[in-house]
Amino acid sequence: MTRSLLQLFSLRKHKVQHKKLQKYRSALPYELVEKIIVDAWCSIGDAPARWRFFRVISILSKVWRDVLHEVVLRYAFIETMVDFIAYERLLSRHDPCARYVSIVLNAVDHKRFRVDEIAKHVPETRFMSLAITMDRRYYFDAILQNLLAKTESLTHLRICWPPLRDSFACPLSSVVISSVTHLHIARHPSASLGSILASFPNVTHLRLGTPCFLKNLVPYMSTVRILILDAPPQYSVHTVSQAPALIFPSSVPLWNICDALKHGLLKSTSSYPGRIIMNAGKSDADKSMITDAALSCQEHGVAFECRRIYPPSWQPGHLDSRRWDHRAWS
Repeated sequence: MTRSLLQLFSLRKHKVQHKKLQKYRSALPYELVEKIIVDAWCSIGDAPARWRFFRVISILSKVWRDVLHEVVLRYAFIETMVDFIAYERLLSRHDPCARYVSIVLNAVDHKRFRVDEIAKHVPETRFMSLAITMDRRYYFDAILQNLLAKTESLTHLRICWPPLRDSFACPLSSVVISSVTHLHIARHPSASLGSILASFPNVTHLRLGTPCFLKNLVPYMSTVRILILDAPPQYSVHTVSQAPALIFPSSVPLWNICDALKHGLLKSTSSYPGRIIMNAGKSDADKSMITDAALSCQEHGVAFECRRIYPPSWQPGHLDSRRWDHRAWS
């Protein structure tokens, strides 16, 4: 009986797919239409422009409208109240099926949407870019409880706090997010990285955008095998609101890689050795420091790679134009 039901289900699924392809036979290939819309939709950074594009494409033809709806539901941008209202309308007629989600949260402006209101729209997301533009105390715990804990399929997470002077420390939380294996922390509050990492115990690929003392993170990184460190040139740090920024000609030494390796960072195993990727500046002014880090990694059995990608004065932003570039974690 079970085998008959499976055969019936498989036949029905095949008929649905065949009918869908038949509908696009007289138009451009479905894959091409989908790629055009995905590329356009994910490249628009302004919410009003995003939804103007949606309205224009919707009236081109039924074919393009159908593909557009599939793409918009799969790649969800909830970055402004305009986005939130638009998705509320869409989800009144469609089931939530977002796989890629970009969210901008403001803890202070209560006229915007709340964390718990977003969770119902993205229950099946796998890739999430989460930006906090205005922080408040214990806000991260609310995000853990009311959003991340409710997205059980989430595997890739990018999270960015406001600049140091505008963010609050994150206390250790009892909430654990077990599904996340790829974590990118573009910017974090002061003295909080350990408590943040403690909520993600199964991370294997970790990318950090703000220099810190890596040796202090060793207890929270037992599962990490690939560590990506952003080390741009001319790195500036704002300590308190009134004080001038501290300017470092290179952020490479701020990571203290050599000291962290001595404390057990990425302790290698024969089956899966650890690996450090450093995203440095395009200039080789820090060549000697990079060489020291590479030699120290070699001594401890950790692979090391330097990628020179950053122009001068680069700083992490709360939104990354390459949100869905999965190579950011590998």
